[in-house]
Amino acid sequence: MELDRKQINCLITGTVLSAELPAVNEGNRRFVTLFPYMINERGTAEKPDKMLDESKQEEVLFSLRDCEYPSKYIENDWDVYDGDVIYHRNITDIKGISALQEMLAEIMSDFTHLVPLWETDDIL
Repeated sequence: MELDRKQINCLITGTVLSAELPAVNEGNRRFVTLFPYMINERGTAEKPDKMLDESKQEEVLFSLRDCEYPSKYIENDWDVYDGDVIYHRNITDIKGISALQEMLAEIMSDFTHLVPLWETDDIL
């Protein structure tokens, strides 16, 4: 499975993508979220610029968050605190779209569910 052109363009221009996955435990919601970033000349992380530049595909870094928490937090619009998260996995410094796709393939089989974060219910 590969990311499509629209998803890649979103990521290399700084748009966070997310998808809901089947939860391990009943009554929970699980999300995988991709955060793109670049390291600037001062050595700090920042969002990639909005320029569509294909050369950025293998230069952009990603942080991947895979977490599950009780659905009552979404239903009641409550804040989720660290102690409330049932499962949490965070992988950082994934360099480039190719490496990201390899990492994602271990977690999900269908990348078409990845959409901009604001289109999901993920509240973290």
